[in-house]
Amino acid sequence: MFLWAPWELPCALLPLCSRTKVGTRRLWRWIRQGALPSACCPGTGGGGNALTRHIAKLLKAVPVITTATDSPTGKTIGVSFDLLVRDAGLRILDWDALPRAQAALLERYPLRLWDPCAVFPEAVPPYFERLPGGEDAAQPDNAAAFPAITAHWRHVPPMPGLLRLAAPRLCVGIGCRKNLAPEDALSAIKEFFVAHGLEVDAVAALATVREKKDDISLRCAADRIKAPLYGFSTDVLAARHTPNPSKAAGKRFGRAPFSVCEAAALACAEKLGSEKFLTGKGARVVLLFPKYVVRKRVTLAVALFSDGGAA
Repeated sequence: MFLWAPWELPCALLPLCSRTKVGTRRLWRWIRQGALPSACCPGTGGGGNALTRHIAKLLKAVPVITTATDSPTGKTIGVSFDLLVRDAGLRILDWDALPRAQAALLERYPLRLWDPCAVFPEAVPPYFERLPGGEDAAQPDNAAAFPAITAHWRHVPPMPGLLRLAAPRLCVGIGCRKNLAPEDALSAIKEFFVAHGLEVDAVAALATVREKKDDISLRCAADRIKAPLYGFSTDVLAARHTPNPSKAAGKRFGRAPFSVCEAAALACAEKLGSEKFLTGKGARVVLLFPKYVVRKRVTLAVALFSDGGAA
């Protein structure tokens, strides 16, 4: 049994059989007998290797993994960069720069890494040269210190040879009027993020009051951003202290004045932060940007959650 991509089929077959008819017949006999499950190309990122191991276990066969980063020989570092990024909960923005980074890792060439938010795993220092700087520090721009990889929740402009990673640590709280057009909420978020230098792919979730969770414009925004949309009860939101409480919101829901967007952003960040950072000092949650009104129809606030134990 083989799992392959068409362009890698010759590379997979040539090492396994000769160019003779006898070798070819022997190869197909192995396939029919289920003795040779082989992941030739979906690899680590596509789930091919995991699928191959699973099928081999079911068939009581021997899995043959040809992906270099999963090789058990010890000749490679045993790290697939895309899996490293996935397991860290980060998102790749520049897929065209990924092969260069992976090749550098396979050759044991250390990559410069600018990770001011401390979101990249600490367990891989031999393969990355970490550049100094905190969350508010400017990205290095001199040739000697220019990073090959960046990881941030802020927007980093694309540059040749730079692999950007988005750190999904932002929770966007949303309040809105009735009968918004499907694209209104998404347009407001994009406008807000451009104005404040934030990365849309760093949005971990959207949040609002429970009564607004089925609003078509909010659901459309969540679908386009590929982030979950959470709805919190008025009891939860009204009980939270925020810098810009709204009398209109309090009157509508029969509560004391409260801010839907600010309270929802904070409640969402605390929820996701507590789920992600279960050990150490837990999560640190801050209201990164308080209530911001877009076109008098949408109110937005952004909360940030991070590792409370990070330096």
